Amino acid sequence: MILTDNCLNTTLVEYGDYQTPVPFVRRVCKKLSSFYKLHPMNIIEPTFGIGNFLEGIIDVFNDTCTIYGIEINKEYCNIAEQRINSNLSLKSRVKLYNSNVFAFDFNDIKDSLSPKDQLLIIGNPPWITNSQLASIGSDNLPKKSNFKGHSGFDAMTGKGNFDVSEYIILKLLSEFANFDCILAMLCKTVVAKNIVRDIGKYDFSISSIDLFTFNATEIFNVSCDAGLLVVRLGKPNIQTCSVYNFNTNEKIKEFGWVDNAFYSNTQTINGRSEIDGSCQLTWRQGIKHDCSKVMELVIDENGFFKNGLGDTHCFQIASYVYPLLKSSDIRTHEITGTRKYVIVTQKRVGEDTSKIKRQDIIIWEYLQKHESYLAARRSSIYKNAPKYAIFGVGDYSFSNYKVGISGFYKEPIFAVIVGNTPILMDDTCYFLSFSKVEDAYITLALLNSSVCITFLKTIAFLDSKRPYTKDILQRIDLHKLYKLMNYDYVRDFVSNLPSRFILTKLDYDNYLRNEKVV
Repeated sequence: MILTDNCLNTTLVEYGDYQTPVPFVRRVCKKLSSFYKLHPMNIIEPTFGIGNFLEGIIDVFNDTCTIYGIEINKEYCNIAEQRINSNLSLKSRVKLYNSNVFAFDFNDIKDSLSPKDQLLIIGNPPWITNSQLASIGSDNLPKKSNFKGHSGFDAMTGKGNFDVSEYIILKLLSEFANFDCILAMLCKTVVAKNIVRDIGKYDFSISSIDLFTFNATEIFNVSCDAGLLVVRLGKPNIQTCSVYNFNTNEKIKEFGWVDNAFYSNTQTINGRSEIDGSCQLTWRQGIKHDCSKVMELVIDENGFFKNGLGDTHCFQIASYVYPLLKSSDIRTHEITGTRKYVIVTQKRVGEDTSKIKRQDIIIWEYLQKHESYLAARRSSIYKNAPKYAIFGVGDYSFSNYKVGISGFYKEPIFAVIVGNTPILMDDTCYFLSFSKVEDAYITLALLNSSVCITFLKTIAFLDSKRPYTKDILQRIDLHKLYKLMNYDYVRDFVSNLPSRFILTKLDYDNYLRNEKVV
């Protein structure tokens, strides 16, 4: 049975809902049966939707005793129940619960299972993040908690965001840690990455973990990297995940932990990388304001600043308005100008913004005029912050010399950013700040070296929405990298840039003596 368009449109976003086609369900079940020789006594489907997985399960695993299904959506439950009632072989073996998996008490199911009997947990949990659900006011969320254990600002922003499917998978693995359990879930590949990355934090042991990647556009008409994640509980506690092609079973790569370091492809490393370590400088993320229509500006044909609402204004640069770079602007190795500007209401996080009224009445009146947009920002970081607050700002933001990178592009490009007025970056970018322009250019050459780029590609997940993050970049040990390079390489790299910047041997030799580099 297929959902009507109307039913699908009203539930797609809230339930992260991509109903799995029955033919693909059968392929998934047959793969589990043949590749792993599974013969589960009992099966749990924790988010069964309209029942497509239930139908496919019974076709392949026809000697299973009981199939348990959980689904929050009452309309879906009714559809699935009708399908089951029309199939006598299903009706006697399926037990459905109209319940929220986040709050479900699994003891009712556990009491009817033997820990020694093989248990398969299978399905397609919601492909949506907690922040996306919160943005539409949905209550289809786990009880509010910082389940990954992040602290402070990280817990409230990017690192506090998580895929709902990841939460469900970890909850189920924890619930059935003492059972002979195999979990097989369709999910985004980033979910698999996160689960393996945090493998040392769990209260359960994983004996094997595999990912079978497939084309999500063909199956679900969604553009993202996805796969069938298969996790088997038990000893020994594995540290890597094998990645296979779903259609051919050809092994593509492994990712995971080697010598206490996390790699996106363990097969391309020869021992631990020579530059893997901790960066001597702190990588920063750019300005976060969450209101581009008001805070970001361009200069129109008459020389006035124009915002995203189409309004034009006359502002003074370098008082509260600064040049701005976004990820899409970082495509060359040297940047000296920008196409956009940004209103910067604070020089440090938490700074009192009421002084803007005394220092620049034009900016103050502009902010007041657009206060409704700024007040509508949903992120919890703004709740107790000063009026018109921004984040990702500090002394480092106002350096005239930076080296930055876009977090989004698969091919890493580091750019030196030089301006008479400090050029700021938005929160899709990461950067290092320098007090000396020579150090910025030397760092640029080091980071764009083949040694560094190759290393980054062994630790970054290029199928992630944001392959390059602060955590990834912070692993580049600049001191080690410097010792692998030489003056001739750095001088030639820099001299071939449009500015033809002249770098002396003394500049190069003094690099490690600079207090801000070592």
